[in-house]
Amino acid sequence: MSIANLSPLSAQWSMLSLADNDPFPAYEVLRERGPVIWDPGMNCWLVLSHELCKEVESDEGTYRIVVADAPPLSFEVKGGKTALSSLLGDDHTRMRRLYQKILGPSQMPKYREEHVVPVINDAIDRFADAGKAELVSQFSEVVPPRIMASMFGLPWQDDGLLAQMEQWHRDIVTWIGLGYPEEGGEATRKAKLASDELNDLFKPLVLARRDLRGDDVISQVWTHAPEYYGPVGVDEVMTIVRDIELAAGETTTNAIANLFYLFLTNPEIRDAASSDHEAGLNRCVEETLRSLGSVQWRYRVANRDLTLGGAAVKQNDTLCLVNAAANRDPEHYACPHSIDLERKSPADHLAFNVGPRVCLGMWLARLMMRESMKAIMNRVPEVRLDPEEEAPHFRALSHRSYGPLHVVF
Repeated sequence: MSIANLSPLSAQWSMLSLADNDPFPAYEVLRERGPVIWDPGMNCWLVLSHELCKEVESDEGTYRIVVADAPPLSFEVKGGKTALSSLLGDDHTRMRRLYQKILGPSQMPKYREEHVVPVINDAIDRFADAGKAELVSQFSEVVPPRIMASMFGLPWQDDGLLAQMEQWHRDIVTWIGLGYPEEGGEATRKAKLASDELNDLFKPLVLARRDLRGDDVISQVWTHAPEYYGPVGVDEVMTIVRDIELAAGETTTNAIANLFYLFLTNPEIRDAASSDHEAGLNRCVEETLRSLGSVQWRYRVANRDLTLGGAAVKQNDTLCLVNAAANRDPEHYACPHSIDLERKSPADHLAFNVGPRVCLGMWLARLMMRESMKAIMNRVPEVRLDPEEEAPHFRALSHRSYGPLHVVF
C-alpha cells in the first residue's frame, strides 16, 4: 500500500500525499497523534500547534533557519547570500531596516496609486466586456507579478515576459517548498534555469540604476542601502532585488485567489466586503489569511536535543512548522474552521510568519488583496461562480490556492 493511501493516523503516512487535495481534514486527524509528529516522507517533525509554531519561529537561538545549513546551490538559486531570508544576526537586523524603508506602510499610498491600481484595472479591462473570466489565470496569477514588474521599472504590460517570469517564480518556489533539494532532480534543474533567467533580466537594470536613479525599487535599494544596511555593490543589490521580487509574487497570487474564492462562496465574506470597503474588507482579508493561508509551512532546524510538544527532537532535526494547521488550532481559535469576522484579534495568525522572520512584504500583500477585491466588486458587479465550468478546489502542496475560479457577471 502506498503512503498516499494510508490514514494520517498511520506512522508511515506523509504530508506529501496531500498534493492537490484539501489538507485541513488530514491536519485535524494528525492532531490526534499529537502537536508534534514525525513525517517519514518529508523526513522532519510536523509542528501543528499555534503556540508551538509561534514559539519555534520566535526563538532563533534554539531553532535556526534552514538556509543556515543550505548548500551553495540554495544561494545560487535565490540570487545570492545578502537576501533578507538568508541573513543571520546583526546582518539580518540591518537588512530588515532597509526592507522596511522600501516596503513599509508609509510607502503604500504611493505604490497604490502608481503601481497597484493601474495594474489591477488593466487586468480587468482585458475581460470586463466578456461577461465571464477565470479569475486565477486572468487575474490573481498576473496581477502581483505585474505590480512587482512595474515597481522595478520593467515593461509590466509585456504579456510574454510576464508569463515567463511567472513560470520562473513557480519553479523556484516549488524547489524551496521541497526543502532546497540538492542537484540531480527535475525540480532542481528547473529552479537553477529559472534563477539564471531572472539574473539575466535584472542585471542590466541594476547596473543602469546604480548611476541613473529613478522612483523604482531598484533605485531605492541603491539610494537607501548605505544608510539602513551598509555599503553594497552590484551583487548585493541583485540579491536584494531578487529576494523582494520573489517574495511578493507567488504567495500573494494565492492569497488573492483565496480571497476571491471566499467572496464567491461565503455569504458572510461577500456581505461584509460589499457593505464596507474599509474595516469590513480588512476583516475579510485577515480571516482569509488565517483560514486559507497561502504558505502551508516553513522550516527550522533544532540547534540541540530538546523536547517539543512531547516529541524528543534531536539536534539538527528539521522541523516543519505547519502554519496553515496552526491557524486552525482549536486550542487557540474558537470554531477554527468557520469564518468569523468578529475575532477579537483578526491579525493573530501565522500567515506572514512571526518573530524575527515576520514577512515585511505583508503591507504590500494586504494592499494588493484589498485593492483587487475592491476592483472586482466595483467593476464586475453580480460576479458569481459559473455553474457550467469546473468547480474550484484547493490545489498544489506547499503554496496553495483555490482554483480554477470560473465566473460570470
